Amino acid sequence: RVRGHMQVSMSVHKPEIERRDQAPIQNGTVLYADLVPEGLHLAELIDVRRFTNAFGERVGLVFSISTGRHAGHEIMESAALSSSPRGKLFELLRGLGGADGSLLTAYDLVGRQCLIDVRHEQGRTGKVYAAIVTTTPPP
Repeated sequence: RVRGHMQVSMSVHKPEIERRDQAPIQNGTVLYADLVPEGLHLAELIDVRRFTNAFGERVGLVFSISTGRHAGHEIMESAALSSSPRGKLFELLRGLGGADGSLLTAYDLVGRQCLIDVRHEQGRTGKVYAAIVTTTPPP
């Protein structure tokens, strides 16, 4: 800590990311007993988080499941902070109606709904997690 400045960092390797008033957010490094099931889910983009980790500058898109048994559960997918049309951030934002992969576009899309395609993947440590592989406009 430097006088007058506070350094804030976030590690996606924490077991869970919590907010005071909400349930833990599922992210790509956690084993959960009750994973969001694989398949398409109607969800709302509720938050955009910028952070740096071992992979560089990242953006976490936090979605809240809108319907079904997992309604209210939050799931985050992170991507490199890159506006490349071939990048993961651009692909995720396009399903929300975004025209590019910029951070400004991500913030502008908060509150929009889309379908998220959730897949269970296994991390390097063997833990299974729920990952968002694509987003598409709602029906």
